[in-house]
Amino acid sequence: MADAEERPNRLHQLLFGAISMAGPRIQRRVLRSYFDLWHLRPDPWSVTVDPYERAKYAATLEQVPGTEYRAILDMGCSEGAFTLLAANAFPEAATVGADISARALRRAREQAARTGSGARFIRMDFMTGDAGGPYDLIFVGEVLYYLGNMSVVADRLRGLLEPGGHLILTHSRPQARLLHTQFDGHKGFTSVSNTDGDHEGRFFNVAVYERV
Repeated sequence: MADAEERPNRLHQLLFGAISMAGPRIQRRVLRSYFDLWHLRPDPWSVTVDPYERAKYAATLEQVPGTEYRAILDMGCSEGAFTLLAANAFPEAATVGADISARALRRAREQAARTGSGARFIRMDFMTGDAGGPYDLIFVGEVLYYLGNMSVVADRLRGLLEPGGHLILTHSRPQARLLHTQFDGHKGFTSVSNTDGDHEGRFFNVAVYERV
């Protein structure tokens, strides 16, 4: 069952890795169209109602090594479900959710307004867009499948983090092991923790890194 669920993620990584080789402009156009299409309907991955997703979000927040942060970025925030949880967990921080889909961000802003959250949402292309910052805590969940070369991605994330800041990667297993371990040898990061989790036979991994 887990292997069957993981196949689409492996295919995504192969397909979008090939697209990334066509250059940033083409990659940006494809990703915008792809994710806007997914968000024709609200909550396309059922993250607000799926117990597995809620368990994964809770486990991700449990692995945050610090208690005080100044600026938080949720990269690939979709409709902001996790962003709002992070903003609530760290109310003193300025929390930003970033995504490439205009439809997703419209719903994220509406939800933030309904709940009175101070989280802010911006539209950006991960590899070339202006994410503001720097940040001292960055979350990247279920996004790396789409971005291509992990060494280039790691360089980009390092540039967004303050020295001593924390990067938290959360992806489904077993693909998470391949994605996350590629950060282990990066000169800009040191591993803080690596934790497996599951909910009713569905598995994920949370990897925490610190910018050195």
